[in-house]
Amino acid sequence: MGRLGWTMEQQAGIRFYTRLTNIFTLLLIALFTALTLFSGRHRGWVVVAAIIVAWACFTLYMRRTKKGQP
Repeated sequence: MGRLGWTMEQQAGIRFYTRLTNIFTLLLIALFTALTLFSGRHRGWVVVAAIIVAWACFTLYMRRTKKGQP
């Protein structure tokens, strides 16, 4: 028997959670950037960079997972 692909519900779930995490992450980046600029603390940029790196890793992982499925 051949390899089965994802169901429509699973594909919709991936699209939903990808959009949700993208929106949430972009809001967090905007919030932390504003707080860092207004507070004048240089350590805040580390938090912003960590969030951006985590978001990029998750996005690349999800794209690779989607492409790997028929």
